[in-house]
Amino acid sequence: MAGGKLLPNGSVEWTVHLGRRRPRQTAVLVAVILGASGAAGYGFGSAFWSIAALALLVASVSDFLFPVRYSVAAEGVEARGPIHRRRMAWQQVRRVVKDDLGVKLSPLPRPSRLEGYRGIYLWFGGNADAVMAAIAHHTEAEAAGGDDLASV
Repeated sequence: MAGGKLLPNGSVEWTVHLGRRRPRQTAVLVAVILGASGAAGYGFGSAFWSIAALALLVASVSDFLFPVRYSVAAEGVEARGPIHRRRMAWQQVRRVVKDDLGVKLSPLPRPSRLEGYRGIYLWFGGNADAVMAAIAHHTEAEAAGGDDLASV
């Protein structure tokens, strides 16, 4: 976890590596992934299926296994990992939902069952104050442009 500092333009960047913060869970997860991919290869009798299972399982938990770099800037928010890159412009943000570990920026105006599949969750990684100040800076500027933003 690398610290982020709020810059005068209201932007902040930081890195969160969840797996490094929980080494025991990471070891168990790696063992399960290797066991499952080995079982797939053995069960189907082909190394192809073992490699395919390994790739799919690693991709599905990549946010935990690898560092993710977050940025909040004038254009919007971004989460970059080795396998993915997610962006969301401020014009798309309709709701900001904060919890103890991070903040969810959602394009949905009200809570919905689709919430888990839409928007971006930003892990604080020890930078809660700087992250929330940057979001407030940019959402206030966006709200002044005429958009309604709900904050929870």
